[in-house]
Amino acid sequence: MHGASISRWTMAYFASALGFLLMGLAAWGCGYGLPTAAVDAPDTLAVVHFFTIGWLGLLFCGALLQFVPVLAATHLRMAWLAGPALFFLLLGIGALTVGFLALGGHVDVSVTVLSTASVLLAAGFGCLAVSLSATILSQKAFDVPGILMMAGLAALVATVAMGVSFAGALSGVVDVPRLAAILPDLVQYHAASGLLGWMTVTAVGVSYRLFAMFMLAPGKGNSNRLVTSFGLLALAALYLGFASKLFDLPFASLAPLLGVALAVALLVAYGRDVWRMFRARRRKTLELNSLAGLIALMFLGAATATLASTLLFGLDESFGAAAFYLLGLGWLSGLGLGQLYKIVPFLTWLETYGPVMGKSQVPRVQDLVDERNAKAWFGVFYLSVCAGATAIVADFDLLLQIASWCQCAAVLSLALEYLRARRLSYAPIQLRLPPGAVRPHLIYANPTSKE
Repeated sequence: MHGASISRWTMAYFASALGFLLMGLAAWGCGYGLPTAAVDAPDTLAVVHFFTIGWLGLLFCGALLQFVPVLAATHLRMAWLAGPALFFLLLGIGALTVGFLALGGHVDVSVTVLSTASVLLAAGFGCLAVSLSATILSQKAFDVPGILMMAGLAALVATVAMGVSFAGALSGVVDVPRLAAILPDLVQYHAASGLLGWMTVTAVGVSYRLFAMFMLAPGKGNSNRLVTSFGLLALAALYLGFASKLFDLPFASLAPLLGVALAVALLVAYGRDVWRMFRARRRKTLELNSLAGLIALMFLGAATATLASTLLFGLDESFGAAAFYLLGLGWLSGLGLGQLYKIVPFLTWLETYGPVMGKSQVPRVQDLVDERNAKAWFGVFYLSVCAGATAIVADFDLLLQIASWCQCAAVLSLALEYLRARRLSYAPIQLRLPPGAVRPHLIYANPTSKE
């Protein structure tokens, strides 16, 4: 398959992302930075950014480094930027955490470190945005995944720009009284830009190919144009709402409602396409990664419905927090963990057995995993997400902490499954390392692998 070369840095992004997810869940398990606190509380911001940038951000970047070249049917442009980008992102997350700790009075460090962190993060994401967008733009024609991924990258740039300005206001480097006064109200737009604008739009685009590939189903549905249109319009409404709030325009309260309505329309059109792929699939027994992805899609529906109800009926702020929790943990994290269960063994198989295909007998990709060991842990993860969302609405911190520890146990167990796949632990002994095959490194692709 053209463009199926292995990105050297993908596994390093995945390993770093899982580390931040575990740290964030452990922090919530210990009662630190719980989302039931004020949205702009420094402790809450510190842990939330562990999830949004450390976990989801690195996860998406690592996955896009691998899949954008496949979707664009070409090699990754400026692939050398992936290493420096990871370095900048890790430094930026560390500096951002120190800055929030300083803002909360936990460490004696100048809060101006927040601005330094934002510059480092902007440099890291900027490197990746340049490389990925150049790869996508090299196509002669754009399909739905390409358009949605470009829209997602544009939302990433907007999200980073918001973050840089917010960090400047919090650290005192940027002196804009209007921005400082309404900063708590703008945080929800920043979160929506990241979780809905960048990650969800990108995930919808990529999942068209992933679901079609893993379910052996046709990837084109009749509502593809509707998905693209609703996605672009929803992003426009989101940033219109942000500008209206920032500049106190008269229609500031209407833009979020319009954005949510368009998001619901997007979800309906996308859900219809996924349902058609599901019904037309040739693989009647779904693999675990596809099943986990479909369950994650249900959480997207629940989160969107909760967010829409919160705006339409003026529900308590806890429902809005629960909606973002469902988006981040149920939809994006569930989808990410589920697809990692296929991506890691697939890339491992490609790296280990690709060079000896046709020369020796090799195991199947499915031989590198044991779904019986992982299935129960996906169940624990999704059930604990439901418990966590209930705890947020009920303001029951103890239940939220218990749910976080359950998620932590599930993620750690799934990470061990990824590790076993990477180390070929489940591969049949007689086929594990045929002549010419080399056991792959844990967190980076073999240096001889073509990028």
